[in-house]
Amino acid sequence: MMKRMMSLALVLAFSLVMAGCAAMEAPVDEPLVNTYWKLTRLGETPVAVVDNQREAHLVLHEEDRRVAGSTGCNRLMGDYRLAGQALSFGQMATTRMACMAGMDTEQAFLAALDRVAAWDIEGKSLTLTDAQGEVVARFEAVHLY
Repeated sequence: MMKRMMSLALVLAFSLVMAGCAAMEAPVDEPLVNTYWKLTRLGETPVAVVDNQREAHLVLHEEDRRVAGSTGCNRLMGDYRLAGQALSFGQMATTRMACMAGMDTEQAFLAALDRVAAWDIEGKSLTLTDAQGEVVARFEAVHLY
């Protein structure tokens, strides 16, 4: 009886260790569409959030292939095309508010979206690249709830 209980305890301990190891595996990649992507870098330049303004971000809505978000100053909207790892954006429209700061980020963000040719996700990080494979923008997935 004692031997059987020891065996059972060892099996249970082994199972717990294996379950813990499985939990430490690489994080699951976030989906490209229907995810809130916060802009963190334009090229290799970090993007700072300006006080009292929205953070620059985008969401690619799967249902109608529309993109919506913010440049950090103005709201943006438009459409996108997705085929495998290829991604491109159509003409973007923005609201026309003037902001005390962040207008340079807005212009650089919109220019970067014009150059996008491909995407890659690793965990919670989205990288957009141009046709030559150069990084144009990096994003971080944000869960709003």
